[in-house]
Amino acid sequence: MAAALATVRQHEFERLFVRGTYWDDLQPAGQSFTSVDDLNDLWEDETFGSEGTHTIIDVWEVIDAEAFDDSHTVRPLSDEETVEIFGTAEPTRADFERAHRRYVARQPGSEEMWGMPMWSAWCRPLREADGTTDAIAFWGKSGG
Repeated sequence: MAAALATVRQHEFERLFVRGTYWDDLQPAGQSFTSVDDLNDLWEDETFGSEGTHTIIDVWEVIDAEAFDDSHTVRPLSDEETVEIFGTAEPTRADFERAHRRYVARQPGSEEMWGMPMWSAWCRPLREADGTTDAIAFWGKSGG
């Protein structure tokens, strides 16, 4: 999970900071951002630290499924939580998308998909029909 999170964070960093200009005003004069790790000092900045990027960049530590959700952490869902949200302990991409559509439509019982506190995220491997891992879904809340 940690390796997948690092890869996704770096990809999102490149999209926003390397190829995009959305956050140019945060970049100190003469300093270029080349890695998501370059943002570490900016978390102490009042503006950046309170707003974040509203992306996966805002979380960076994977914790155990039994741990308490905390700021800037990603917690894998337990099997019990996964069944509660997706109706199965081994969700597929279609299960994830269906749960998200239920949430967007504000269907009763769908709110548990976004039950994490602000500045944290959850994750779960998504399976193919043959049981192999297709992807890892990350979702969470950040920013002010």
